[in-house]
Amino acid sequence: MSLRARKINRLVFIVFLTAAAYALAKALLPDNDSMGLIPWDKAKHFLVFYVLSILASLALPQSRLHRIGLVILAFGGAIEILQAFVGRDASWFDLFADACGISAAFGPMLVSRWWRAEARF
Repeated sequence: MSLRARKINRLVFIVFLTAAAYALAKALLPDNDSMGLIPWDKAKHFLVFYVLSILASLALPQSRLHRIGLVILAFGGAIEILQAFVGRDASWFDLFADACGISAAFGPMLVSRWWRAEARF
């Protein structure tokens, strides 16, 4: 199936790709040890992957959420693998925080879709 047939929201898709590239760059560049707005690393992972999940679901409205979630989780896994090669710490807990962010974004969407499907008589 071609990209045109999927009816991609191009503007949101560009924002999603930009956000994903920024997340990748921040994950692979040396850490500056500053506290920042969110001091806990796992909260940062949760928030980034929550936002990426929302953006991806808006950019690809006809795609299945579990497929989007798996691709984004694979992206998080790739980041953790790449971090081991650039002198950063790779962590299973970071990947778990990524998965929690994805689940928090898609959980309400899945419940809403199920609720709407069940409400039809």
